[in-house]
Amino acid sequence: MKYTAMAFEAFGDPSVFTKKELELPEPDDTQVVVKVEGVSVNFADVMARKGKYSVAGPPYVTGLDFVGRVTRAGAKAGEPLVGKRVVGFGDTGSYATDVLASADLVFEIPEEMPVTTAAACPLLISTTYAILRRGQGLQPGQRIVIHAAAGGIGLTAVQMAKQLGASSVIALVGSGSKTEAARAAGATEVVVLDESPNYPEVINALIPDGVELILNSVAGPTVQQDLEILKPDGQIIVFGMSSGTPGVVKTDQLHHSSRAVLGFSFGRLRRADPKGARQIMELALPYVTSGRIKFDNVTQYSLYDVAKAHRDLESRTTIGKLILIP
Repeated sequence: MKYTAMAFEAFGDPSVFTKKELELPEPDDTQVVVKVEGVSVNFADVMARKGKYSVAGPPYVTGLDFVGRVTRAGAKAGEPLVGKRVVGFGDTGSYATDVLASADLVFEIPEEMPVTTAAACPLLISTTYAILRRGQGLQPGQRIVIHAAAGGIGLTAVQMAKQLGASSVIALVGSGSKTEAARAAGATEVVVLDESPNYPEVINALIPDGVELILNSVAGPTVQQDLEILKPDGQIIVFGMSSGTPGVVKTDQLHHSSRAVLGFSFGRLRRADPKGARQIMELALPYVTSGRIKFDNVTQYSLYDVAKAHRDLESRTTIGKLILIP
């Protein structure tokens, strides 16, 4: 079937996106076809556009998750989903009017769920739940530091950490304009990096004995800074590299204190262990459908204005999640 996508033929800046009419493959016996209502914009899409993340093509169609309605099923196992409103993760890029997805990785949602919430939530809620349960996991009463806390993952993680019983949630944000959003999500303290780039000094004054968990999507020099505030037996979960450079850790910074630096990619989990990814989503999604976690900071763009969405995301001035509406 024919469908429309915002795609690119070569890697580069946001101007590479163009509107294309493409042919969607027929669903196999594990897949469904979904008419897209909305799709989230992620840093992984930016990296894919630049040629730093794997994406099939050319033409390249990026986009990881979506909300929409199932229109076709490739096998009887998927037929109960036909006509249902779902969120999920695509086997084809979701910057499009239609997407092909594994039936195991689409999840029925209430008809009344706003498109802004539904489009924003799949990758955010699954990744956040997974990283807060990674390794030893966040335990009730523990202290946590969250980098990029006014972004989509950050605001979700602040809320989830409170739901899981964190006693103190310290949010790191780039500028003062993002402070209110982090506090509204439930942050105990907010550190503005424009004002306090040496954030370990600020946090050590607040919590002299250190924190148990740090969520880091920035990497680069922040990993070394994190080690200044991580207490013995604590964990740093690294799940991104928005700084553009990897962090470096020496083993003697870990074994003397039994500290750990762990990595996580929900994309890898989806590809390597779809059943495991489904289990995480089944545990995480009820936090959204019940209203315990909200998406109050969502900026909408037309699917055909994806270049502006990418420019805005890369400017680091946005708060919360950006979504595209076909």
